[in-house]
Amino acid sequence: MFMPKVLHIGPCDSPGGMANVMRILAEHPPEGWDAELLPSHVVGSPWAKWRAYRKARATLKGMLSNPEQRPDVVHLHTAADWSWYRKMKFLRILQRNAIPAIVHIHSGKFDAWLNSCSSRKQGLIHKILQHPLTTGVVLSHAWKCRLESQLGELLVVSNPIKLGLEPSTEPRLKHNLLLLGRDSAVKGHDFAIELARHLRNEFSELTLTLTGRTQAEPSWIRGLGWVAEDEKLRLLQKSSILLVPSEYEGQPMVVLEALACGLPVCVSDRLVDVPEGVEVATYGDIEHWGRVISELLTSPPDEGKLLESSQPYRIESISNEWKRVYESAIVR
Repeated sequence: MFMPKVLHIGPCDSPGGMANVMRILAEHPPEGWDAELLPSHVVGSPWAKWRAYRKARATLKGMLSNPEQRPDVVHLHTAADWSWYRKMKFLRILQRNAIPAIVHIHSGKFDAWLNSCSSRKQGLIHKILQHPLTTGVVLSHAWKCRLESQLGELLVVSNPIKLGLEPSTEPRLKHNLLLLGRDSAVKGHDFAIELARHLRNEFSELTLTLTGRTQAEPSWIRGLGWVAEDEKLRLLQKSSILLVPSEYEGQPMVVLEALACGLPVCVSDRLVDVPEGVEVATYGDIEHWGRVISELLTSPPDEGKLLESSQPYRIESISNEWKRVYESAIVR
């Protein structure tokens, strides 16, 4: 029986939220669809990244020339800057070959990057997205409002939560803060450490767990580096609060995953379209964060309400949304 196929192109073999989204969508395609992954990025030198892109481009061209491998829709996953330019090269190939394409914008700084481009570049970006076989997709209605005036019509599909995420039956650690993310100034590791130091004046046994770093001092900080998915799940199930003090984010997967595990979350007010039940604190304001986290530690929110707020992001619902997008792209 024939089933249409969607090909996902992006950094599916690299660490990070975008890769996680790609894998979830490929593992759980819409009903009646097949899905494949094509990695276009590797972690390494600029030369290694260029070779990965060239290999992916050659693979795509080979698939388009083979009727048995030719995808019905190609789903491009992009951030800003060089990620965008690489995906646009794939997009031009697809447009020349009359293949419907989805341009899925994940970046939390896409608006800032776009505004830094010249008016000529902005015009070119708008033009390429207005091709009749191309569909632009963003992560939330706030991103649609921010970008649509410059990019043209955009659809909204949220990130998905994979199957198997749920609370543990074991009790949580009492005063353990958690930050999940790569070691980058954007993610706020140093801020989280200062916040934890500040809170230890009130909660003397408070601890902080970080991924992205291997820090082991002072003794109340545990740096785990990069962790596997099963370890990440255990952290979400055992910690007291997830911290997301980021300068910018698209739609952080860890927030959705934490809600699915019943873990309270506090995020920076730089994030947009925060799910219901998530607490918000002023970016970079230790005092405000301290008050919010102190309240969460003293009076944790109802776990059932956190789980309920995660429901719209479950893969079952998100797959149905992508089914409508793909089918609409084919008939355009």
